[in-house]
Amino acid sequence: MGKKIKKSICIFGADYILEQVHQVEEQQEGALLGKDIEYIHQIRVASRRLRNGLACFLDCLPKKKAKVWQTEVKKITRAMGDARDLDIQIELLDRLYEDNLDPKYKPGYRRLLLRLKQQRTKAQAKVNKTITALEKNETLINLQSQLEKIIGSARDTYLYTPSLYQKAFSSINENLETFLSYEKYISNPENVKELHAMRIAGKKLRYTIEIFAPIYNQALLPYIELMKDIQDQLGEIHDDDVWISWLPQFVEKEQARIEDYFGNTGPLKRLLPGINHLIDDRKTARNQTYQSFMATWESLLLEKAWENLREIIKAPINIEAALEHLAEEKYFDAETFEDEIDTSEESQPMETDVNLVDSPDEPIQPADSEQTPDPTQQEST
Repeated sequence: MGKKIKKSICIFGADYILEQVHQVEEQQEGALLGKDIEYIHQIRVASRRLRNGLACFLDCLPKKKAKVWQTEVKKITRAMGDARDLDIQIELLDRLYEDNLDPKYKPGYRRLLLRLKQQRTKAQAKVNKTITALEKNETLINLQSQLEKIIGSARDTYLYTPSLYQKAFSSINENLETFLSYEKYISNPENVKELHAMRIAGKKLRYTIEIFAPIYNQALLPYIELMKDIQDQLGEIHDDDVWISWLPQFVEKEQARIEDYFGNTGPLKRLLPGINHLIDDRKTARNQTYQSFMATWESLLLEKAWENLREIIKAPINIEAALEHLAEEKYFDAETFEDEIDTSEESQPMETDVNLVDSPDEPIQPADSEQTPDPTQQEST
């Protein structure tokens, strides 16, 4: 027998995960063609949301199948991530090159563009291989079938139960605690690894807020935008850190190539001014973005943004309706789809329009969240 979990949570989760499956499927053809970089970006984002959804509602899925699905979706994220990162780098170089760049810097920029485009061609092959394997293994089809079975069991199930709000609170609060655990590192701009880890934690927090935003009406939408801004700032800092650390390595490799081809390193001199210029440019950009991030953070602290977020997620939007269904919540078994406990005599229809839900009078106090993980741990992309 699998682990029991409240049915309302699983139906809500299955609906969210299924939406992300459809988003991935819609971008596959465009990503295979490789002509528009936006498809790569969209499928990468959808795969991240899909992974986050799978992790959040893992107990609602058969254990062995869920592990396979998580592994396969992670492959999508990695393949799209490699291609997307190169697209961003190429786009930046193209923009800087066309922006009145001094002619003495152009040879270095052109060489960088050449190598990055060569890598992008290889990355596209990986994209195509990953998507082809995904279709051949019918990963998304099988996942979709499982999710549709769960959603199909939603008849006469009221979704906006205390259990669902408790799940929302614990999930958002846990991710918020992890995100805030990096605050002690941000005052030092040299904490490159910690700032990157904070970015990953912020991304998870944003996606988790997105999952549960519908059950809080419009109250969480500002926090989605807030986390997007922070994520963008930390992302730009990370991108610049990658440039700053990678460019010296590029020079070493290019020197070896030149020496192997020409028998000397003379031609490297034409490339160095441009590469060094780019290093300086990225250091300047990184400092500016870091200062902007710190200003944003100070503003959020003054506004007590995180305390306000915790207050919002404490209470159901319609507390009376939630309490009315407290005693009749059904359990769901991921392995058998059987209702293990059904104490209701007559179930209520499933709520479909969260905009019609009333505001709560007072919060339902949640249980304490789990202990904050070690802030030095990071998740792979």
